[in-house]
Amino acid sequence: MDKTKMVQLLDQAIAEARRWAETGWPMTFGRNLVAVTSLPTAEQQSDRFVNKQEAVAYWRSVAEAGEESAVQGERAKAALLQGDRRIAEGALYFAAFIEKRLNRPSSLWEPLLATLRALPK
Repeated sequence: MDKTKMVQLLDQAIAEARRWAETGWPMTFGRNLVAVTSLPTAEQQSDRFVNKQEAVAYWRSVAEAGEESAVQGERAKAALLQGDRRIAEGALYFAAFIEKRLNRPSSLWEPLLATLRALPK
């Protein structure tokens, strides 16, 4: 894989991370395991739903984590374009670290970090 393809993958990952809270993933709340799979879904819950605040807070934190990791992805992209793989690797490592705080069923940033590390120097 060349640097151009890696930049394209980073662009896709940045866009995806920024949409984490909207696209969501399987997530349940409360003792009745009510499925609330995204921020829009959480905000639409009835005020009678006891765990609405918890669900909204979780998905807002997902939105913040998505934005934080996207910023790191942009930092990695800029560094890669300038030829600084050390900075790019550090930014992707941090993005993966941010993502680990979430209950995401699949990883976005770790495979990109592995791909970057596998690129010829």
